[in-house]
Amino acid sequence: MAYLNGMSLNWKEFGLLLSELPLEGSVIQTVIQHDFHCLSWQMYRTDVGRWTLYTETGTPNARMHMLTQDIAATQGMKTLKLQRFIQFCRKHVEGSKVTKAWQVPFDRMIVLELDNHGVAMYLYFRFYSGSQANIIVTDKDGCIMDLLFRRPARDEMSGRPFTLPPVREAPEKDFPIRNRTEGSFNSQIEAEYGMKSNEESLESLTERVIARRDKTLKSLGNTVKALAEKARSNAGYETYKTCGDLLSCNIQAIGAHCDSIEVEDYTTGGKRIIALDRKLSPSGNIQAYYDRYQKAKGAWENSKTEYENASRELSAAKEHYERLLAPANDPKVMIRRLQKELSELTADKPTVKEIPGLTFTSGSFTLIVGRTAKENDELLRHYAKGYDWWMHTRDYPGGYVFIKGLKGKSVPLDVLLDAANLAVVFSKAKGQTHVDLYYTQVKYLRRAKDGPVGLVLPTQEKNFPVTVDETRLKRVFSTSGEAHA
Repeated sequence: MAYLNGMSLNWKEFGLLLSELPLEGSVIQTVIQHDFHCLSWQMYRTDVGRWTLYTETGTPNARMHMLTQDIAATQGMKTLKLQRFIQFCRKHVEGSKVTKAWQVPFDRMIVLELDNHGVAMYLYFRFYSGSQANIIVTDKDGCIMDLLFRRPARDEMSGRPFTLPPVREAPEKDFPIRNRTEGSFNSQIEAEYGMKSNEESLESLTERVIARRDKTLKSLGNTVKALAEKARSNAGYETYKTCGDLLSCNIQAIGAHCDSIEVEDYTTGGKRIIALDRKLSPSGNIQAYYDRYQKAKGAWENSKTEYENASRELSAAKEHYERLLAPANDPKVMIRRLQKELSELTADKPTVKEIPGLTFTSGSFTLIVGRTAKENDELLRHYAKGYDWWMHTRDYPGGYVFIKGLKGKSVPLDVLLDAANLAVVFSKAKGQTHVDLYYTQVKYLRRAKDGPVGLVLPTQEKNFPVTVDETRLKRVFSTSGEAHA
């Protein structure tokens, strides 16, 4: 498939792509970051169903389009570590509805107006290939909330005002739209750039793996050579033992403060001159040779073993890279293979983090209790999602109880009762029999400005009176266990 002279998408083509996308009225359900430039925005609109918007910024292949098939192999996985921007999106952007979508005139900038349950935001996509590329989220007043790339030199940082470029009255250049194929322009761009990304990525990844191979094999080869030389330098360790034995046989002939002695060498039948340390006694010189023998023998044995191990490691590395770089019929298979190799060698390993507070089970639902203000805040910031449920005692300070939401399932009354009983136990209402609580979804919580750690202001909350049930509590506490993120 031919590309338009290798050119990037122009503003006209972005306008055409935008015109085909069902953005307005769609809800952003999930945001996935594949690498530092590529994100997928999983959407839902009643008349369309679930669909995904793919965006890539800051690369020669900067683009946006609807996904209808697997994306390029290099973007087929998530980042090992959640990046700062994706954490922000999960907390503040997911659950937002796109109320309006438009293109800045004659520019490769797309703007989405968002409504997150009454909170207005703007999402700006600058689809450039250089350092001006970015994805920026602002509040309704144009203050930057967060952004994909921090650009201090451009004054693009959280908390700074964001200003759109002056609106052009006419295009700087009349760009052509590439030759159209059958079907939508989105599907055409998806097919063209997917293939292009695979071709470019395979070449780039192959170069990186070859460089890694050459560096690894050179290092292992140098190690093998050094160990072979070390083994050779200690191979004559038996000579030290022979000298010690000969000195022992001639100990009476060793004079004081001598530098050497000539003795009959029974191993050769001739004469041998043995060097001595004039500071040592005859027996001390003998012991010195035996000590040198033991040391040289040990060094030889160690270097020989290390040499053999290093040689095996070198052979294994050669075989490994031969298999790794062997051509595959499907380019995606080879791309994933090379990418996995580089990730295992260079990427940070994901760590298992322990969830703060206590974890319980109620049916198929998980309940998490924050026992202190710090645990409450930590759970809110890093573990609770917008679709989870939050419960707290009314008129009594205490811990937060989170009910982890399950896709397609409403929370049964039995689970609410379990959570309510836990909320009472971990509050100042402990010991009371009848207690009022309230609950709402996490997405309806707002942090109190300048308030103490963990303090939130709920909206759309529902009242929930409960009578403490010791039997129920005993059952719930029996499910307590360790949980990990």
